[in-house]
Amino acid sequence: MRSNTTFTTVTYCDYAASGQPLNFIEDYLRTHVLPLYGNTHTTITATSRQSTYYRHEAKDIIRKAVNASEHDAIIFAGNGSTSAVSKLIHALNIKLPVVIFVGPFEHHSNLLPWREINAKIVRIKETTNGLVDLHHLEAELKLIWEVLNLSSNTGVLTDDKSVSILLPLFNLELCVSDSLLQPQDEGLAYKDAIFISPHKFVGGPDTQVFLIAKKKLLQNPIPSEPGGGTIFFVSRSTHRYLKDVEMREEGGTPSIIGAIRAGMAFQLKEAIGHAVIAKRENQICQMTFNAWENIQELHLLGSTSVSRLPIFSFVIRHPQSGLYLHHNFVCALLNDLFGIQTRSGCACAGPYALDLLGINEDLALRFDKLLAENKSLDRTHLRRIGEYSEREVLRPGFIRLTLPFFMPDDDINFVLKAVALVAKNGWKLLPQYSFNPETGEWKHIKRQIFLSRKWLGSISYKTGHFSVKEDCTGDVTIMNSKDLLEESEKIFQTSAVVSAKKFTPDQQLIFDADSSDLRWFLLPSEAKQYILGENVSRRKSIFIARSSCNMDLMNQNEENNLAQSSIQNPIQDMNCNVIESTGVSLDGIISSQRQISEYCNLSCPVINENKLALHRDILANAGKCKWYPPPTIIFKPF
Repeated sequence: MRSNTTFTTVTYCDYAASGQPLNFIEDYLRTHVLPLYGNTHTTITATSRQSTYYRHEAKDIIRKAVNASEHDAIIFAGNGSTSAVSKLIHALNIKLPVVIFVGPFEHHSNLLPWREINAKIVRIKETTNGLVDLHHLEAELKLIWEVLNLSSNTGVLTDDKSVSILLPLFNLELCVSDSLLQPQDEGLAYKDAIFISPHKFVGGPDTQVFLIAKKKLLQNPIPSEPGGGTIFFVSRSTHRYLKDVEMREEGGTPSIIGAIRAGMAFQLKEAIGHAVIAKRENQICQMTFNAWENIQELHLLGSTSVSRLPIFSFVIRHPQSGLYLHHNFVCALLNDLFGIQTRSGCACAGPYALDLLGINEDLALRFDKLLAENKSLDRTHLRRIGEYSEREVLRPGFIRLTLPFFMPDDDINFVLKAVALVAKNGWKLLPQYSFNPETGEWKHIKRQIFLSRKWLGSISYKTGHFSVKEDCTGDVTIMNSKDLLEESEKIFQTSAVVSAKKFTPDQQLIFDADSSDLRWFLLPSEAKQYILGENVSRRKSIFIARSSCNMDLMNQNEENNLAQSSIQNPIQDMNCNVIESTGVSLDGIISSQRQISEYCNLSCPVINENKLALHRDILANAGKCKWYPPPTIIFKPF
């Protein structure tokens, strides 16, 4: 590996988890917003009034961006989508029993809160090309539907227009769409509620998730977080809450700077334009598919023949052994060799992750039992505060990276080439790495300590003012992307010689019979045996990930059937007017409009024309509205 004085430029590819800050947004906040920062629970002073105006203007920007009308409430809901869903459930004042229909990609934040209120959960299947199965949805619809607009694991986009058109025909109470990442601006069918996480936007770190919902749905007169900012009057024995749902559901002092930053992030997104972003993202997807399509070892998860965002999850398989490279090892290699920041192991949509990895429910329960903490441990006296597993390294997972629309082609090609190098040669460096079975972490044997860690403890006030102890790194060399690729190729070429000289313990000895049966990844000791040309008994993989190639092959017959049916059933728009039956292609990514028309045909006889007309009127008017609340509405009593 490289010397301690050689550094790389970090390439951030984890935007599906959190965005990165922008200098001009932070400069504006520091120069214009922070000097006049004040609490928004009053508007008497200049600081409180200006901060309140900023925050309300940020809401107006968001309101206009999502085409919200006076019938919709915009509520900053706290930390992540989990807070928004929990707040929505409380505000709905749901009476049990209730049935919740969830999509195949469902994020834990959209799934677990509904489970915890003892709702009956019905999971809608996915089609062979990885989309929501509208046939299954129509067959199962009863009361409530919650659909995730896209998968944060694969970037596959849900056909939310067809879903939104289909739902009112069954007198559904609610349609929830999670638009945490989707940049599209198609506006063909309304939603009753959405929740958006602007912290995933570029320029949006440290912003709160917000909930946008029809006011008629938010029936609970008691706020989810009673307290300051939610009350109209409090006497010694009684109290009265505010009637305005936006005020009532934003208890406590809000994240004022975060709300303003969210408005600025949306302002930037709107200035760039949805069409520009979507076109660029389609280009990036095609670049990725072309770069990786012939790499045998790399299995891209999710279909490549449907609309998706440039979010790519993949696993790497070692052909000789049939085993996978551990996702945390691959993530460590991309970091150590190239400075590429990816996400590994964290599956925020557990059921869908199991689908992608080809793990059935029986096998999933075996993993759960194996990974669970030993109940005989004395948690109190041994001070085990968090979860503990002796076999955490066995948890299945994959690597996820995001290529944002603003990333230059040179950087994208660098990332794609780096992943290709690791896919083909990464296993050769396994003997130079060790893993912690209790945490699942993989580290180079010479880099067990994070030497470049930054410390708040380096701040000092001993001299009477703020000072920071500078890092003593001496003369350093920063390598560019071309040099990094060339240097990494040399490291892979010499890896056999380096590995042969190193003592590598047999890690198979740390696995008992149960854990050995569930081991799915290649060990450093096994990799060394392959490097030295020794005979290694081939293990049968306990699961086979659903790569994009497999999904697209499975989908060919279905596409052919749809093509035949489209000859007899011409495509229709949302008003069931016949339009030309042609496919739409965006840089090689095919949009399946035939599926939409099929459900329009099914629904035509029972469409409530008055209801659809009302929906269209709301959509038409919403885009023309600008919302500037008068000062009396700004005032929030204590």
